[in-house]
Amino acid sequence: MPETIGKGANTALRGGQLRISAVPSGIDLTVLCLRENGKVGSDADFVFYNQPVSPDSAVRLTAGEITSDLAAVTDDTHRMVVAASVDTATFGAIALSVRITEAGAGVYDLPITGSTAETTVLLAEVYRRAGGWKLRNIGQGYATGLAGLATDFGITVDDEPAPAPAIPMTPGTSTRPPAQRSHPTPPAPGQHVTAGAAQYPAAPAASVGGPAGFADAPGHPPARTGSADPGHPQSSPPGVNFGKGVITLGKDAGPVLLEKAPLVRLRVAWASGTDYEAYALVVLSDGKIVHVATFPAAGIPASPQYGDLVRHLGDRGRGDVQRGGGLTEEIIEVCLAPEIVAVVPVAYSAINNGTGSFRKYRVTLSIESGADSVSIPADQAKKSSWIFTCVPGIVYNRPEGVLIERLELYSRRFSEHRPAVALQPDGRVEVRMDKGPVNQFKADRT
Repeated sequence: MPETIGKGANTALRGGQLRISAVPSGIDLTVLCLRENGKVGSDADFVFYNQPVSPDSAVRLTAGEITSDLAAVTDDTHRMVVAASVDTATFGAIALSVRITEAGAGVYDLPITGSTAETTVLLAEVYRRAGGWKLRNIGQGYATGLAGLATDFGITVDDEPAPAPAIPMTPGTSTRPPAQRSHPTPPAPGQHVTAGAAQYPAAPAASVGGPAGFADAPGHPPARTGSADPGHPQSSPPGVNFGKGVITLGKDAGPVLLEKAPLVRLRVAWASGTDYEAYALVVLSDGKIVHVATFPAAGIPASPQYGDLVRHLGDRGRGDVQRGGGLTEEIIEVCLAPEIVAVVPVAYSAINNGTGSFRKYRVTLSIESGADSVSIPADQAKKSSWIFTCVPGIVYNRPEGVLIERLELYSRRFSEHRPAVALQPDGRVEVRMDKGPVNQFKADRT
């Protein structure tokens, strides 16, 4: 029969293998392997879903459970603190129970009570005492969340997400904060658009047309490149300058307009040695948002394509991953039929890739339309390994061409939420970080 260990109480362990589980499922468990000074030796001593094995391999996170072989724990680890966290609720609303089983020894139930608005709770600690190991029920909520917990135990999370580039104010430009900004639409006829140009007034969204297929898909015609609305000509308005060749949108650069090809490719690339994921939020002219991704989020199934118009090709061009050489990329192909108003590509770093910032792995979004391309590097990213999501830019489908704007927006630390996007009445698209559904899997199941 399990032994109940009340809050603050402790019991001796035999020093064997432990299995730690929590109910309900969906609770994220983490372990901090601490030195004698109460701090981690390095960021690698933080075991969580994105870094599931401790440096000595004695602590592992598998299928939502923690296992620990106490006999294999290195001498410099004096204490292991087990915590639980949630993204979309608080522990005051969750009936949390914890069970710790030691192979060939005892089973211990730890009641965790008294939580209110906390999103992170310290469950237990396993610590050395008089040459052996002991277990204590901590049962204490952590007011500052997982990021605060990590910081207090010595994890490097002090880098804030980089702010969005400053936007010159002209008529039609939103004054909202960067993370909730509505983004621009195409230029009025006669206005020039080049890298670094000011923003321009909004124009109506494209009207819905019939389906169009991939140019290289059997039995499908090339995608139409103009609006079905006769008020929006399919050819370029007089005076609009298209971007040509290879263009890089750096910090503070304005939008660029490319001539529209039947097939547009969105490439999210990074230095090999890790494994990012890319997905796209497709904005339709009726306001619907379609998620094109190879893995699910809460209430959103994995869907690698949207009809015959958008398809995710997965990893391409992988270099020498073991040696960290070359580049890896994920490609999303888009036929910009009139029903697609915009596409928001997203780079995501929390699937099976350990830790490492967008800056470290030189993440870049490239948009290719025919022979022309626009590149948006994540060159304003901070060094933090705990920022998991980046929206490098937005791609608008306009009668004049493919309009590309640099955003470089980042999620808050430790957030697993996708961005939320919304089509505004004036045809602009609003991007709000951390407001979408939560990514469901912490392992690459593609």
